[in-house]
Formats: sequence, C-alpha cells, structure tokens
Amino acid sequence: MNKNIKKYRMPGKKPSHRNAIVKSLVIELVRAEKIKTTPTKAKILKAEFDKLVTQAKKNNEASRRNVEAYFNSNEKAVNKLYKIVETKLGDRNSGYTHLIRTLPRKGDNADQMFVMVVNYEEKAKVSRVQKLLEKRKKTEESKSVSGRIKKAVKRTPKAATKEE
Repeated sequence: MNKNIKKYRMPGKKPSHRNAIVKSLVIELVRAEKIKTTPTKAKILKAEFDKLVTQAKKNNEASRRNVEAYFNSNEKAVNKLYKIVETKLGDRNSGYTHLIRTLPRKGDNADQMFVMVVNYEEKAKVSRVQKLLEKRKKTEESKSVSGRIKKAVKRTPKAATKEE
C-alpha cells in the first residue's frame, strides 16, 4: 500500500496555493496553447488539462457547467477550450498534450518544459527588422509619385459614384 503520497508534488505550498497555480496554468494553456514551465508543474498541468478536455468532450449541460465552474465563468476561456476540443482534439481518446524538455532557466538553472496542445501549429515569427522594412516599403509606396497616382486612381470611381 502506498500511504502518505501527496496528490500534488509541490512541497512547501498550501493546497489553496497549489490549486490556484494549477488553475492559472490551465487557463494560460487554453489561451496560448503552448506554455513553458517546470517539470513538476507540467506533469500536474497535463493531468488537469486531460480531465478538463474529457469533461468538455461529453458536451452535455452538466459537463458544460463543470467546465464553467472550473474557469469561474471565464467565457473566453470556456469558448476557447470548446473550440480546441472541437477542432484539434475531437478524434483523440487521450494524450491531449505534449511535454518537451528544454534548456534550463537562465536565472536559477531550473529545469524547464514546454507543455503544448496536440496538433499545435506555431505561427511564423517575423523579426522586428522585417516588420520595419515592410512598414518602410508601404510608406515609400504611398509617398512616391506612382503611389500617389495609384491612390488617386482608386479614389476616382468612388467620387464618380457619389456624384451620380
């Protein structure tokens, strides 16, 4: 028999604090679909998220109320969770998250893990330099002679339709 084994493995924290940490991590995972945290919190988060998704997949009134109660009636989080369940996790029976170990944290050298929802598509990141170059190109086009001519040509049909 395994006695005296804690449900959560976060020593030094009171149960209310542990529950608050787990709940905020779940809400953040639903919002961002990918978060970075410590391995202990990641394992707990995985279990909690799987329970929530299983509840949401039942898709009846009682399960909907349970999910809303978990999120304290945070409508954005509830709707996002149901959207994730519908689009990405509908055909799966379990294993709704991936845990990927990463490099240690810089400040205190603590182990880190990514927790991400299965079928997560990462958006292509555009660097700040590329954004500035695109913005500069747009402004140059609008200030140049050809840009001003294009703008004038675009405006003329609208003006003609207003006069008629």
